[in-house]
Amino acid sequence: MRIAILGIKGIPGRHGVEVVVDSLVPYLASMGHDIIVYGYDSYTKSTDNYWGVRIKAVQGSSRKNIEMISHMWNASLDARCQSFDLVHIHSTDPCLLAWLPKARYGIVATSHGQAYIRKKWGVPARAISRVAERLFLHVPDIITSVSKPLADYYKGKYRKDIVYIPNGIKIRKKPDKSFLKKWDIDPQNYLFCSAGRIERTKGLHTLLDAYGKLKTDLPLVIAGGGSGTDSNYFNELKANKPKGVKFVGFLTGDEFFCLYAHAHIFVFPSEYEAMSMALLEGLSFGIPTVYSNIPENEAVARDLGYAFEVSDANSLADQLHYVLTHQSEAIAVGKKAKKFIKKNHNWATIANQYNEVYMKLRRKG
Repeated sequence: MRIAILGIKGIPGRHGVEVVVDSLVPYLASMGHDIIVYGYDSYTKSTDNYWGVRIKAVQGSSRKNIEMISHMWNASLDARCQSFDLVHIHSTDPCLLAWLPKARYGIVATSHGQAYIRKKWGVPARAISRVAERLFLHVPDIITSVSKPLADYYKGKYRKDIVYIPNGIKIRKKPDKSFLKKWDIDPQNYLFCSAGRIERTKGLHTLLDAYGKLKTDLPLVIAGGGSGTDSNYFNELKANKPKGVKFVGFLTGDEFFCLYAHAHIFVFPSEYEAMSMALLEGLSFGIPTVYSNIPENEAVARDLGYAFEVSDANSLADQLHYVLTHQSEAIAVGKKAKKFIKKNHNWATIANQYNEVYMKLRRKG
């Protein structure tokens, strides 16, 4: 089928939903689909062959408040004229324009979370995001979600059938530990947190508070600061960080995954997620993982790590202390997690699940 993918900034992906699409499309292309991924001209470049798919960069505004809608408008207009068999919109906010693109068999849309919950947005932006969610629920022909708790929420509140398809992860070999020299840290002798975009819902204030209570000599390394970061919040964190905290910026590639692979503990204190790629990465390396007990994290990591009460610095400090003093147990749990993630979050399997959705829509058409 000829498929257009809309709603993302583009590929190659650097974080979030872009990484999800980047990971999926080679498998979908190998199934014989002719795919065009639309993206922002400020994020990606047009090309005729990226792992078997085409990328089309469209113009739009660089102004934060209208960046998404302007790019989505132009991508949707272009897709409307291209006679696609199917359009797949990733994320709910772009579904403000879900009525605009047309396709022979219909529209698929995937929820990657509820943006209006994130505290960085003002009241008008959150209101628009709620409208977008309503359109997401009512305009597309088939809707999916990467989060089981969110899928259950939609079904319970709106009586809408929604297909749960989780995110996957690439199982990687450990990058060489020599990358750690850049930050003057040693393997298994630091705590690591990957935040991506740094904003209040990432829970880093809770982590810094807990780290201050922990009284450990192990440094805490925090990677993040990409596009969408709340600069005021980030500056506040840096100004009040305890001794031993290292902010290393936004990273990609081997130096980023090296921090996961050689950590003593991976910490994930987020207050809101759908299905976090960062949490999957930590579990996939078999690193003892301490995570906040929000339902979305529990759906992924229950019995594979150590949960603490979300936003509770004392609870987080207690769990970190427990893992530090029960290393044999924690290492065994980490090995269990690595095995489970490899089996249940494989991109090839997940691409097949999306393909089943596509085939269902074609049969209906």
